[in-house]
Amino acid sequence: METSRCRTPTVSNTSLSSVSFLVFSAFEALLGMALNAFLVAESCIHGLKNRELKSIDKILTALGTTRFCYLQFFLVKVFWMSISTRVFEVTSVYQMFKAAIWFLTCTSFCFSACLCSFYCIKIANFGHRLFVLLKLRISKLVPWMLLAAVLGSLVNTYPFFQGIYSRNCKNSTASTNQTLEDFTWETNLLSLFVHCSMGFSVAFCISFASSGLLLFSLWRHAHQMQSGWTGFDSPSMAAHFQAVKTIGLLLIVDSVNFLGLMLLLSNVFSETGPTYQLITILVYICPSAQSQVIIWGNPRLKRAFVRLTNWIRHTFLV
Repeated sequence: METSRCRTPTVSNTSLSSVSFLVFSAFEALLGMALNAFLVAESCIHGLKNRELKSIDKILTALGTTRFCYLQFFLVKVFWMSISTRVFEVTSVYQMFKAAIWFLTCTSFCFSACLCSFYCIKIANFGHRLFVLLKLRISKLVPWMLLAAVLGSLVNTYPFFQGIYSRNCKNSTASTNQTLEDFTWETNLLSLFVHCSMGFSVAFCISFASSGLLLFSLWRHAHQMQSGWTGFDSPSMAAHFQAVKTIGLLLIVDSVNFLGLMLLLSNVFSETGPTYQLITILVYICPSAQSQVIIWGNPRLKRAFVRLTNWIRHTFLV
């Protein structure tokens, strides 16, 4: 009696390009995980020294932890796919992987927006009563901002468990006893882009507005100082410049990460093809780039990172 079942098309993962992709992916993921682990460790150590985890350290700890888990989860998926794709024949498992990747990414975008808004409120100078009130109470609001980011990301991730991905089997070969069917995953692109764009747009708009307010505050501050002799070397001006540069770079990195991730989640390219691998590498690079932007944009983190790299160089490379 003839039976039928779905199977994943067999693809060789032993080619030079596949092995190179796995090696480079592992290197980029481990580098990003190390940088984010440094963010978390330095923030926690600084909090222990002061017997209190400051607001900026809470945001950096949350952001670093999320990025670390994201890279770890993505790396597991890539290596799992290289060993066997049969695990993803189960619809719930496939949806869980996609949902987890998007949840961690969306949470990271929201935490990045919290960081940008924190910089704006702390550094920008406006006399409006609401802004002054935010400046005074931002420390108490940070935990609630982080909680709202997590809850919002959970809500935005829910559609991944229904309506976005469906399995489709097509007859491919036939034998005496059974019919084998190649199965593919069909993606509801409209639903995917609508829900993911909503989650990203909220975080992007907050970061963009923070950047705009900082630029306006910088322009007004420079205008007020034109008649003085302090010039552009004052601590306030330097803080404005550094915050604007940091937020601008974070916006660029997050935008590239979002576009790359949308191409991966939409299944436009085969997961074993070179285009998919190149986009995956780009997505891997983004968390490392974001961590470096944050580290070099924060004087305390920059000093700690330089000390750490000097210690590693003198201990292991000399």
